[in-house]
Formats: sequence, C-alpha cells, structure tokens
Amino acid sequence: MSITLKQDHEALRVMMREFAHVMRTSGIEALPDIARKRIAFSQLFREHMGREDACALALRDGHLAAQADPLLREHGRAIRALFLLYSDHIKYWTPTLIAQDWSGYLEAVLALQGELAERMAWEERNLHPLMDAQPRRAA
Repeated sequence: MSITLKQDHEALRVMMREFAHVMRTSGIEALPDIARKRIAFSQLFREHMGREDACALALRDGHLAAQADPLLREHGRAIRALFLLYSDHIKYWTPTLIAQDWSGYLEAVLALQGELAERMAWEERNLHPLMDAQPRRAA
C-alpha cells in the first residue's frame, strides 16, 4: 500500500512545484488558474489522507503495532497540526486577499509547502517501511 502513498506524495509534490511556478512567474491574471489548482490539490490531499488513515489503521492492528504505535501517535499529532495550518491558510487567503498581496501569498504558500514536504519525507522514512513490512491481507 505504501506504493500508492508514495505515488500520492509524488503527485502532491508535482502539484506544489507547479503551483509555486505559476505563482513566481505570473501575476493576478493567474488567479483563476490558482483557484483551480488549489481545489485540485485539496481534493488529492483529502483522498490521500483517507488512504493514509487506512494504512495507519492496518499498522495499529498488525504484527508491528508495538513498533508503529509511537510513530503513529507522533504522525497523528503532526498531521492534525498541518491540517489546521492548511485550513487556516485556505480561510485566510481569499481570492481578494491574494489579489491584494500576491507576494505575501507566495511566501505563505511556500512555507506551507515546506511543512508538507517535510511531513511526507518523515512518513517515507518512518511509516512506509513499516507499511511495506506488513503482510498483505487477502482481498
């Protein structure tokens, strides 16, 4: 299952790079494109979180539960914090405010992207190896 999560991570990274590129190379005329990219990113992120939660549950119930538990607790706290940051970011950065403060929005986007990139790297180092070690369940 971590293969799917890794594919999600790569797709999220690509979306983040494309978003940052549009922000750096365009101006307010890109706002409709930015809005579409925000929605697409949000949809993929939510789908990914559902898949990740299912994998975490399998780890909690599996033979590596004792090893996984502290990592899953840490991960849960970090993901909740990141989700709250993302939620606040979306609420704060309305299209009107983005138009008024393009450079401020870019700075906020890059900071949030950095947080997510760090979290995905942590997951790949710490959780994905445990997920890969889980025996496959029969379908």
